[in-house]
Amino acid sequence: MGLDIEKARKQQESLSDKALLDVYGDLPLELIHFLKNDVLNYCLQEYKTGIKPEHPARIVNSWLAQDVIKIQEGDKGKIRRYNRLENIWLNIVFEARKFGIPIDTLKDARKTLLESSIKHFSLFKLEVIKTLFAMPQILYIPIEGNAKLYSFEAYMKWFPKGKFPVHAIFKLEDYIALEYPNNALSEDFKIQNPLEDKNKMLLLYFLKTGDYQHLKFHLKEGDIRFIETSQSLLQNEEVMKSIINWDFQKIDIAINDELETSIKL
Repeated sequence: MGLDIEKARKQQESLSDKALLDVYGDLPLELIHFLKNDVLNYCLQEYKTGIKPEHPARIVNSWLAQDVIKIQEGDKGKIRRYNRLENIWLNIVFEARKFGIPIDTLKDARKTLLESSIKHFSLFKLEVIKTLFAMPQILYIPIEGNAKLYSFEAYMKWFPKGKFPVHAIFKLEDYIALEYPNNALSEDFKIQNPLEDKNKMLLLYFLKTGDYQHLKFHLKEGDIRFIETSQSLLQNEEVMKSIINWDFQKIDIAINDELETSIKL
């Protein structure tokens, strides 16, 4: 009897879901599924860029050699070799070194946050998405190690009680913003119950980050609105209303020269 590849794939996905629920039982199942979304994975983990001009290559290469940051084997020697999540982490590493956080502490933090045995999942990826979806997270790194991620509310609850040793904190939103210059992170797009619908989550990712070349909102027959920046989006009342009411025909999203996707009602 031949192997039923589709059945095996579904069983593996079910096991991954269960593993995530066992550790993060408060996650909505739709959010777990969204973390495995092909378009999201392309944007966060497959699309590669070079380092920013303000990040000295000599220092970045030194951290790369020490596993403070990592790249895939096939990307070695390339200019465009860092994905979005690695670049956000790199933004944090530069700031952490200014605070004197040791290299070994950052190496261990990266292993904890960005590596996982579950395909398409890492704790860092989850917390980046939660931050984008108006659940801001803080990265807490004690000098002696054992980095953790807390919600902003949890950190503010425990910090005044003196429960933490000497440490540095990093608001993820600040370092996400550096990676997405066309972002609208502070804007509330008023999408109702976004965590219950993968299409709402996908659109919210693009609206918050501005990670697109352009958007084409097909509001109704013959009414198409072309959006290139977050600023033009926020100034278009009809488009903003269509997002709030979740009332449009479809949205074409040109991510870059390599990939386009669409959201249809």
